[in-house]
Amino acid sequence: MENWKTQYDESQFLMDEIEFFQQDKQEFAVSILNDEDRDPLTITKDEIEEHFYNDIYHHEIHKEQFLYDLNDEFMDYVDEEVFVEGRNMGWRNRTGYKQFTLRRGEDMFYKIAPECDLTYYIEKVKDREYEVRISHHDSPMGEHYTIKIK
Repeated sequence: MENWKTQYDESQFLMDEIEFFQQDKQEFAVSILNDEDRDPLTITKDEIEEHFYNDIYHHEIHKEQFLYDLNDEFMDYVDEEVFVEGRNMGWRNRTGYKQFTLRRGEDMFYKIAPECDLTYYIEKVKDREYEVRISHHDSPMGEHYTIKIK
């Protein structure tokens, strides 16, 4: 069985959505265009791309799904202590530690990630232990975090 994982990556989410709907144009007609009568053969790849590139709320949908994933995964650990070890952080590739009490699953994002455009990948590696990789302008190759829930 594959370990639980989720990600916050606006670009990847956009590309995945475009690819999905290019493969299933009927679903695009029904779910996105709300037009059950539209012939899927008349929907072009360019139309699908244009829709998603021009959707100013698309990133908000992705963030909501991502935060839901975090809250769902970590709901059993609320009020428990979280220990985070970070490596290769920032442009100086620093190492550091942080400890906090988990109040909501999304704390795993907001208490660790810097406030900037970024990608955030988290995966469960074993019971109560997770690995995170965050990439952003000061660390394009990625910061690495090990999270342990006490």
